[in-house]
Amino acid sequence: MFKRGPDLQLREVDGFSLIEVVMAVGVAAFALVTIMGLLPVGLSTFNKSMNTAVGTQIAQRVFSDMQVADFSSLQTTNRYFDEQGAELINSNDSHCIYWVQVSLATNAVTSYTSTNLVTVTIMVANNPGGSLPTNKIFASTNRSTLTFSSLIGRNK
Repeated sequence: MFKRGPDLQLREVDGFSLIEVVMAVGVAAFALVTIMGLLPVGLSTFNKSMNTAVGTQIAQRVFSDMQVADFSSLQTTNRYFDEQGAELINSNDSHCIYWVQVSLATNAVTSYTSTNLVTVTIMVANNPGGSLPTNKIFASTNRSTLTFSSLIGRNK
């Protein structure tokens, strides 16, 4: 910016003009609003990825438990886990976040029924505080439910 001195000569003056300051504030405000708009999407994606990671860890633990259990003792059950994937005794625990339903079916992979194989389906649902009833948690339309299937064989 220039200013006329006492001798009427133009001299350069340090500082910013009002227009420059307004433009800088406008660009900064636009960038800040854009970043603030992306935060909810980022947090939602982070939450979904954490649920998927913990749900997968829980399913792997349940499959492992079933593989080492006596084949004749396998049964349909419900199990409960906290936000870290640690198993809880019941759904009334204040830390209960994940509800797990373990279902058994005869081998549907081939056309015959085997007495040495069973199909295990594990449904892991995010249900903090027990807000949904069991019939809605494990429904196929529930977006917070992950489904895993595996074959478990009889150990001889």
